[in-house]
Amino acid sequence: MAVAKKTIWISIALGALLLAVIVVGSLKRTRAPYLVLGSREAVETVLATGRVVGEKTIPLSFNRAGRITAELVKDGDRVMADQPLLRQESAVEEAVLAQRRTSLAIARLNLEKLTTVDLRDLQQKVRQAQAAADYASGYFNRQSELLAQKSIPQIQFDQAKRDKALAEAALDSAANQLQSLETTLKPLAGLQAAQAENDLRRAEIDLRDTVLRAPFDGLVVEHAAHKGEFVTSAQKVITFIPASLRTYVEVQVDEASLGRLALGQKASVASPAFPGRIYPAAVERIASIVDTQRGTFTVRLMLDAFHQELLPESSVSVQIVVGQAKASLFLEQRFLIREGSSVFVFTAVGGRARRVAARVEDLGGGRFGVLEGLKAGDRVLLPRGLKDGARIKPVPAV
Repeated sequence: MAVAKKTIWISIALGALLLAVIVVGSLKRTRAPYLVLGSREAVETVLATGRVVGEKTIPLSFNRAGRITAELVKDGDRVMADQPLLRQESAVEEAVLAQRRTSLAIARLNLEKLTTVDLRDLQQKVRQAQAAADYASGYFNRQSELLAQKSIPQIQFDQAKRDKALAEAALDSAANQLQSLETTLKPLAGLQAAQAENDLRRAEIDLRDTVLRAPFDGLVVEHAAHKGEFVTSAQKVITFIPASLRTYVEVQVDEASLGRLALGQKASVASPAFPGRIYPAAVERIASIVDTQRGTFTVRLMLDAFHQELLPESSVSVQIVVGQAKASLFLEQRFLIREGSSVFVFTAVGGRARRVAARVEDLGGGRFGVLEGLKAGDRVLLPRGLKDGARIKPVPAV
């Protein structure tokens, strides 16, 4: 009897322990880091990878072939932007420039004469011809009446008729000359003057190209050609270091982003060699040709300063800011669950995790704008280890 009672008490104790385990297990909550969804400032970006192409020295060259006649600086000289460095022979260019100036002066005088003196003379000629034609017409009408009355001989009437025809012909000729001046001669003279101006500018450029100038403030390192030598166009003649060095980056961007990029757009550059460090930059040049093999085009960015640690040809990643995001709510990529083309997130509802479908827009840089499925104030959970309906203990995400 005592043994039976002992067995009963053991069974009750085991049942109570099992019940306690079940209750405690049901009360256990999973820690779930969350983020409160709210309106935040966001930007649209284009992501790309590329390499550093920073230049420490720049080779300088003439735009034309010619013989060097003067060295205007020495190796080691510090120079200002646009300062002359070397000069080529320029007698031909100077003669052409003088001739172009003369041609322009003649073209302008011709245009001015056409639009003033010649125009006034022809207008006066038309007025005089019109007066003569009016007189001849009136005289002819009177002679016609007198001939009908047989008061004048036929020969006098015929003369009046010829005079009328001659006056009308003179009027037509004067009017045609005036029309030709206004519709043909004056526009042609204007085109000739414009062409003469273009020719003069070309001659000025040709003469200027006989002088090699410093592209920026900087230092002349070394002459690669000297006075008396004949050099070709694009042949290096001076090695030059800019005073304010810059580091450049070239990246390959998907051709679908071509319409979103513009010169001057701000960007940030990151190097895997220096984690956590961001280098400000701006778009300096956008290639006009797409690489059809890769479906990309080249974008050149200039960093805000020279960064010695970014070695040429080292790889970098770039984020270019192309505009403001359309969505007012956005999430980091770590909160999203992707299943094929669908996107889901977990939200905290009544102490439980709820799986919710959402539609998002990729803003670049690991951020996504929320378009549908969520609203401001929702607590969005990190999905790691969560199941739909699981009891959770929400804690702020770091």
